[in-house]
Amino acid sequence: MRLFVLVMILTMLALSAGSTASEAKPRVAVIEFQDAASSGAPARAITDMLVTELFNTNLFTVIERSRIDSILLEHSLVLSGSIDPATAAKVGKLLGVEYLITGSITEYRHEAAGGVVPLPGLPGGVAVGSHTAYVTIDTRAIDAQTGEIRMVAREQGASNQTLGGVAYSGAAFGGGKTGGVLAGATHKAVVKLVDKFRELAASAPARSVEFNVIQAEGSQILVDGGSANSGLTPGTFLAAYREGALITAMDGTVLDAEKIYLSILSVVEVKPQYSVCSIIRGIPLQRGDKAETLGDRSPESIVLGSR
Repeated sequence: MRLFVLVMILTMLALSAGSTASEAKPRVAVIEFQDAASSGAPARAITDMLVTELFNTNLFTVIERSRIDSILLEHSLVLSGSIDPATAAKVGKLLGVEYLITGSITEYRHEAAGGVVPLPGLPGGVAVGSHTAYVTIDTRAIDAQTGEIRMVAREQGASNQTLGGVAYSGAAFGGGKTGGVLAGATHKAVVKLVDKFRELAASAPARSVEFNVIQAEGSQILVDGGSANSGLTPGTFLAAYREGALITAMDGTVLDAEKIYLSILSVVEVKPQYSVCSIIRGIPLQRGDKAETLGDRSPESIVLGSR
């Protein structure tokens, strides 16, 4: 019996630790960059490069590109350049993210220089060329709840490659393509940007993410957040509540609604579009109730039945 209790305690501690780690990561959606310089820059590939580098930091939960495209298409939304606060809040709600990251490639150019160095006994001499690329990227991190710009960053990357070959009668051989130096310059700019975004992750406040109860059968609860749109993981704790009276401004605008907490849930299994939860404390729920992640709160701090 003592062994069983010890195992249960260790299991709960592990689940709690996993939940905290999951909720600590800000959820971000990177919107496809613009080629503001009209230079033929591969904007989608550069966007994907930033997504990969952000994911590799292990500091963010990054929404998949296919998921973003699907939701934007479903709601007939086109995002590029500046985003107004209302649109940012709407997209943030649809994607379940805290930040939208937008960007523009403002410089994407290549310079080539070189000549022929004559050598005794070699007709024509040796051709020497230098290829240099410059890439500049401007980015913004937008608070998906308020539309406020939380961070602006601009970084440049430069890459150089010297190529050599043998020249005969004015024709050079052994030269290389410009794509390599442009890719190298782009990667340098992206890595510098990611260092700026590390600061954003460190300063991000702990926030709650809301879900809807879509099915309730006894202690088993289904919520509409899954691996494709929420970042929930097994062991994440949720506080289930029912909305009470509306809170309105003087002009009648709805500002918020009272929350009456009913139960504490633990995520048991995560499907692509929904998650299976279990009630670990509280009363039965019904379809239409809501549930939210705890942010920086502990399950024990939630007082059930309170507003």
